[in-house]
Amino acid sequence: MGRTRRRHYRRYRADQRALRVHFRRWWPFVVGALVANGMLVATYLWAPREPAASAVPVPDRAAVRWTAPAERPMSTFTTRFERGEPRVRNIEIAARRLDGAVVRPGATFSFNEVVGPRTRDRGYVPAPVIMGSRLVKDIGGGICQVSSTLYNAVFRAGLDIRKARAHTMWMPEYPDGREAAVAYPGLDFRWRNDTDDSVRIEVEYTDSSLTVSLWGERRYDVRSQTSERYDRTPYGTEVGYGSKCVPTTGREGFEIDVWRVLLENGRKVRREKYHTEYQPQPAVTCV
Repeated sequence: MGRTRRRHYRRYRADQRALRVHFRRWWPFVVGALVANGMLVATYLWAPREPAASAVPVPDRAAVRWTAPAERPMSTFTTRFERGEPRVRNIEIAARRLDGAVVRPGATFSFNEVVGPRTRDRGYVPAPVIMGSRLVKDIGGGICQVSSTLYNAVFRAGLDIRKARAHTMWMPEYPDGREAAVAYPGLDFRWRNDTDDSVRIEVEYTDSSLTVSLWGERRYDVRSQTSERYDRTPYGTEVGYGSKCVPTTGREGFEIDVWRVLLENGRKVRREKYHTEYQPQPAVTCV
């Protein structure tokens, strides 16, 4: 073997040894990569495949939206209150219990049944409530803001109001003659879903406002009218005692009438009258 051939032979043997060393160092990674690729290919081949886009029936989104009761707004109403008042906490608790309630076709909604008792162990705190012609502090005060906001949403939606009573004194948070006082368990606000679809109640609140929206299939268009205040009664002055006393400025009493007209396809179906008598609210000084 000549000198040149021996030199090439030695280089060849050195390259072979280097290649074997390199292979022994990296072969686990190469095998791992091959196994991983094999698993990916198998997963792709055996996975259930979606049909071609052209073969999938696409629903009419507009039809779905308008046939689903929860997607069609019937009415909405907002009332406001002062930030930081004790009753704000009670309003929020009742609003959360009311939010999302669904009333089936033909069913009657009861505010007291849905919201439940207003007690300390349920988180309610003392706040002013109306007792006769006075304001006093009691557990759950302010709940009537929730029931009265719901009342006005129901009024606007044209739903069947079965049981509702206004407060004995006028409150500036609500439209004259359009409110629903509640007191658990006796004094309740009830209305019936007289439509062919379910009605969903949606409640939103901030630190100074409460909004109730109803979603479903509206049956009637609504027109309303409110009379002027009449038979006004002057207020007097009183002195209150104890921790439950709430100082108030005086407000006169009055009477008022509200009419609601229900229309179907432009034709008058029914005309309803709601009469309210508000007692005068005395100017109270607490001592």
